[in-house]
Amino acid sequence: MKLLSPTKYANSIFDIDLQALKDGGVRVLALDIDNTLVATSTKAPTDEVLQWIEKVKDHGLELILVSNNSKNRVAAFNEALKLSAVHRALKPLPHAFAQISKRLGVAKSEICMIGDQIFTDIVGANLAGVISVLVLPLSTDEGAGVRFKRLIERAVIRRSKADTYCLIGNPVAHSRSPLLHGIVYDYHRINALYMLCHTRHESLGHIVSQFKHTGVRGFNITVPFKQDIIPFLDELTEDARQIGSVNTVKIENGRCKGYNTDGDGFAMQLLSDSTVIEGSKVKLIGAGGSAPAIVYALLKNGAASITVYNRTAEKAQAIADRFDRVAAMPLADFNPTDCDILINTTSVGLHPNDDASPVSSLDGISPQARVYDIIYSPPETAFMKLAKAQGCFAQNGCKLLIYQGLLADEVWFGRKITEDALVRRILKEMGVPDE
Repeated sequence: MKLLSPTKYANSIFDIDLQALKDGGVRVLALDIDNTLVATSTKAPTDEVLQWIEKVKDHGLELILVSNNSKNRVAAFNEALKLSAVHRALKPLPHAFAQISKRLGVAKSEICMIGDQIFTDIVGANLAGVISVLVLPLSTDEGAGVRFKRLIERAVIRRSKADTYCLIGNPVAHSRSPLLHGIVYDYHRINALYMLCHTRHESLGHIVSQFKHTGVRGFNITVPFKQDIIPFLDELTEDARQIGSVNTVKIENGRCKGYNTDGDGFAMQLLSDSTVIEGSKVKLIGAGGSAPAIVYALLKNGAASITVYNRTAEKAQAIADRFDRVAAMPLADFNPTDCDILINTTSVGLHPNDDASPVSSLDGISPQARVYDIIYSPPETAFMKLAKAQGCFAQNGCKLLIYQGLLADEVWFGRKITEDALVRRILKEMGVPDE
C-alpha cells in the first residue's frame, strides 16, 4: 500500500502549500501535465496556471514537466512556459527522476512529483524515493486506457491491507496530526497511513466524492471547514448534530458519517488532570471553533453552569440559545471570579503572537480554579501565564489534540485505542512534559 500512497493530498495544484514544501527541503517540482495542470483536451497552459507557475518561481522553487506524453504534446504545451521537460517519461519507471536529479543537480529527496494518477505519478515517485502530491483529476475527458487504469487503481486500493486517512483544512501544514496518528498506528500495529490535504471551500464536495472512490477510509476536518463539510455528508451522529460541527468522518460502503470528538477529547483531558467537571461553574472565552463542542461535552459531564464570553455577544448568545444552563456575556464584561474552570477557546495567543491574551488580567480568580487554553503552540501561552501568576493550575491544549485524535481512531477502527501508556508515549515524542 505504501507504494500506492502519496506523501500528501491536494485538491489541485492551486491548493498546494508551496512554503511547506520548501520548508521541508523541496527544491524542484516535477509536474505532470494532463489532468494535473490542465484538462486533457486543453492544449496550452491557462492564465491561472501561468500565474501559479510564477508563484512557484517566487518561492524559489524550480519546475520541470515530467510527462508520459509525446515530444510534440509536451513541446506545444511548454512553448509559453519554457520549462525544463522530460517527455515519454515512462512513469512509473523511476529513471526519469534520476534524469531530473542529474540534470538539475539536486538530490532525489529534494524533488516533489505532482500528478493525478496513482499508478504513474505516485508509484513512480515512490519507486524513485521522491516525495509526491496527489491532486484530483481536473476532468473526466480521458482516454479509454486511462479510465481503465483508474478502475484498476480503485480495485487495488480497496483490496490492499493498509487504510488511508487524511486531515483536510486550510492551512494544514502546521498540523501535528500525522505524527500523532503515526505513533498510534505503530503502537497498536495498525497498517494505516495518515496524510494532509490542503483544500479550498469550493472544492469540499469534489474532494469528499473522490475520497469515497480512492481508498480513503476516513478523514479529520480542521478550520475553517468543520461546519461547511456537513452538507456533503450522508449522516451525522447525534452528538455532531447537536454540536453543529464535524471533525471526524468515517467512510464505509460509500457513505460518509460525521462525528465530533473535540468535546469528548477535551473532557478526557480534564478528567486525566483530575479536574472535576460535575457540579462545576465554567467560564469560557470564545464562541467559535471548538467552543460549541466543549460546551456540549461539559454539560454532558454534569457542569452546573457555563458562561460564554465573546467579543461578538450575538455569537455567544447563539450557543446559549441552543443549550440549557448556558449564559452569554460580552467579553468586555469578563470577570474571572466565581468559577471552577476557565477555558480560552480562541486563537488569541497562538504562535507567532505569543504575547497576546484574550484578556489582560485574571485578577480575582480563585487559586483553586483550573485554567485551560486549547492552544498548544506556544506550550505556555500568555493566558496560562496570567493564570499561573494567580496560583492556578493551567494547561495547554496538547492533550485535547491527543485525545480527540485517539477518539477519531476509535471511530475508524472500531476498537479501544486510548491507553495511558500510549498517551505518555505521544507526549514524549511530541516533546511535551507529562505534568
